[in-house]
Amino acid sequence: MELWEILIVAVAGFFSGVIKTGVGIGSGVFLLPTLSLAFPAKTALGLGAPLMLASDIIGLRYYWMQWDRSNKLLRLMLSAVPGLLIGTLLLPIIPAREFRFGVGMFGMTYALSHLSPNMFIVRWIRARFTGINCRTGKTQIYFYGALGGVATVLAHAGGLVWSLYLMTSIQDRRTFVGTIVFIFFLTNTYKAIAYVFIGIIPPQTIFNILPAVPAVWIGSSLGNLANKRMNQQLFRKIVLGVIFIVSAKLCF
Repeated sequence: MELWEILIVAVAGFFSGVIKTGVGIGSGVFLLPTLSLAFPAKTALGLGAPLMLASDIIGLRYYWMQWDRSNKLLRLMLSAVPGLLIGTLLLPIIPAREFRFGVGMFGMTYALSHLSPNMFIVRWIRARFTGINCRTGKTQIYFYGALGGVATVLAHAGGLVWSLYLMTSIQDRRTFVGTIVFIFFLTNTYKAIAYVFIGIIPPQTIFNILPAVPAVWIGSSLGNLANKRMNQQLFRKIVLGVIFIVSAKLCF
C-alpha cells in the first residue's frame, strides 16, 4: 500500500474506533462507505475487518467481562454462523458497481432512519420488526443472529441487526456496548480470515495496515472516554450525519 492509502486507512480507523467504543454501533457502517471513497467497495470491505479487529482488541480491554454473560449471547452467536457462511458465499458473486451503490444506499437509509425516526418508511419497518418480535417470542434471537451474520459479512452491518435485539434485552449501557464489542471481536476475526480466503483482499494486506493500528487504538481510547462523559444523543447525531453524507457520495 502507498503512504497516502495507509493515512486514509488510519484516519478512517481512528474514527471507527471512537464510534465503536463510544456508542457501540455504527462503526462498520461508517468505515465501509468512508474507505469506499478511496478504494473499490469490496476492497474497502476487506480492509475494514482487520482494521475493526484492532479496535476490538482494545475495546475488550475497556469492557472486559462487562458483556452479557447469560446463555443468550451464546445462542445469538451460534445462530449467526449460518448467516456468516451465506454472506461469504454471496459476496464474490455480487457485481462491484451494484455493491458500491448498495453500500451507499444502506448507509443513507441507516443514518436517515435514526435522524428522522418518525418518517413513514421508518415507522413501517419498525412495525414489521415489532411484529416479528411479537410472533417469534423467544425464538427471535435466532432470526436476528442469522440476519446479522449475513449483514456483517456483506456490509459490516451486523451490529445494527444485533443491536435491534440486544437493546430490548440489555438495559445497562456499559453491558450493551461490552456485548457488542465482544460479538464484533468474534465476527471480525472470522471475516478477516474469510475475506482472504475468497480473494477479497490478499493476505499481505493485513500486514500492510499495521502502521494504521495505533490510530485505531487512540480512537478506541477516546471513544471509551466519550462513552463515560459525552452527551450520547449529540454524539450519535454527529456520527449519523457524517455517515449520511459519505454514503450519499457513493450513490451520486
